[in-house]
Amino acid sequence: MQHIPIRSAGRRLLILSALVAPMLFATGPATAGATTTSAGATAGVDGTTRVTRTAATTGEPSRYWTPERLAAATPLDETVAPTKGDLSPLPRPAPVVRHATGVAAPAEAARRAVQLNESITVGKIFFTNSTTGEGNYCSASVVNSAARNMVFTAAHCLHDGPGRTWHTANWLFVPSYRNGAQPYGTWTWSTLAVPTGWITTRERQYDVGVALVYGSRSVVDAVGANGLLTGGGRAYRYDIFGYPSNRDGGEVQWSCSGTSSDAGSNRIEMGCPWGGGSSGGPWYYRYDNTTRIGDVHGVTSYTNDRDNPSYIGSPYFSDAVVGTLYRAYANRTW
Repeated sequence: MQHIPIRSAGRRLLILSALVAPMLFATGPATAGATTTSAGATAGVDGTTRVTRTAATTGEPSRYWTPERLAAATPLDETVAPTKGDLSPLPRPAPVVRHATGVAAPAEAARRAVQLNESITVGKIFFTNSTTGEGNYCSASVVNSAARNMVFTAAHCLHDGPGRTWHTANWLFVPSYRNGAQPYGTWTWSTLAVPTGWITTRERQYDVGVALVYGSRSVVDAVGANGLLTGGGRAYRYDIFGYPSNRDGGEVQWSCSGTSSDAGSNRIEMGCPWGGGSSGGPWYYRYDNTTRIGDVHGVTSYTNDRDNPSYIGSPYFSDAVVGTLYRAYANRTW
């Protein structure tokens, strides 16, 4: 297991490739967000539930998230106690299915001051918690789709579970967020969707969700996008990315590498001492440090201990849950 910071020039860096050409920093467009009036949640026959924006006033989320509020946002912590007793026998591994192929960032983005090994498709989502009213954040990543507007994260970063509701207020996605900087602009939501099982049970096997986002242009056109895989076994080597609150206060993107293991109940876990804020970050099966994209095969759902974490977990990416979620929204533009 390895946990390493991704930092700007002149500080410690994660070394996965020998050399990176120097690049000039440039700030991307500050895309307007929106306050919203949203339709009631719609449960589909496909096993997903969504909420869709029905009205918008441009400009509000990006104005709401002042530098002070961004810095004050707290991680949406999720802890799960260690599994007790023997795990049930594993089912036969499902076939690996490729749902999306990654798209590298456009040349204009590649020329910006990308930190060594930083995944520029990974960023933070900020929102006002629908249960507590607090400003919270999670991690997320862009996944390629026909509509070129899909962001993957954890379900609990979108909906608070049984008897509660969606975190739609002041929702903002900031790819490659870094110490308050928004180098590629910001995007807000048009549709949020999670497995219906998350809303009815809050079981970790359903803790994955998608946000369809909009801004002045497609998020894929701005930063590129990752591929998506489902199925396979439970033991793979992953490069996990996110913004853990116990590393640089969640202000800098970090990477953690290791091999996963089965955790029962359609979950996998990996040794990585990350705290809250990393929720929703991608588990990359093969990350390419040249293109800065990979294949998403998991998302961080929880840590084992809020104060002294030693491992994190993800739902097992099954076709029945994750593949269904992807297919339901890959072509949806609003």
